[in-house]
Amino acid sequence: MRTFAISDIHGCNRTLSALLAQIDLQKKDELFLLGDYIDRGSGSKGVLDQILRMRAQGYQVHCLLGNHEAMLLHAYQQPESLEARSWVYYNGGENTLNSFGVQSVKDIPIKYIELIQSMDHYLLKDKFIFVHAGLNFDKINPLSDRETMLWSFEDSPRINREWLKDRLIVHGHRIRTRTQIKANIERLESFPMLGIDNGCVYQKRGYHQLCALELNSMELSFHENIDV
Repeated sequence: MRTFAISDIHGCNRTLSALLAQIDLQKKDELFLLGDYIDRGSGSKGVLDQILRMRAQGYQVHCLLGNHEAMLLHAYQQPESLEARSWVYYNGGENTLNSFGVQSVKDIPIKYIELIQSMDHYLLKDKFIFVHAGLNFDKINPLSDRETMLWSFEDSPRINREWLKDRLIVHGHRIRTRTQIKANIERLESFPMLGIDNGCVYQKRGYHQLCALELNSMELSFHENIDV
């Protein structure tokens, strides 16, 4: 059994499908998705459909909540709020609505809302802690701060090694070049925190690929964005 982590798909459904085919994901494998399935790219509904379909087919797919899913849920609960308009016009929510063929977040079918509502803020697997963005080590229990898990932009926090013990934090949210991700793997002993967001949706030099990390071998797989 292999264990994979992928983060920040951002509506790039064709790229996700190609990456899953590239790593030859099997039902006996585990897949941890670290949030931000939606917004910016054009295939947000397709990404959520693929998650639902894989689960129905017996694949072991575990999903974290990302800050973009949190913004959608806030907009769903308060569609007239300033935050809801900000999600639509500035954070890629308009692309998500377009992928569903609707103009209001309230018109997104309930099964997708329930899927997002069911997502965890963190997940634990053996020696790994999966979060979308990061942990607040100023807290006695870093797993109690959900806001930091969704929104942290701190690249090098002061890690509480006594609390963390021999575990490794794997996250997304902050884009890194392919070179940076590979370099970070080499320094895990001194800094046990690894970001795997290669900025799939961003057409910038060094980015624009979706990254999969196999946790047992620490092997990286990348696939160029084929959605744009």
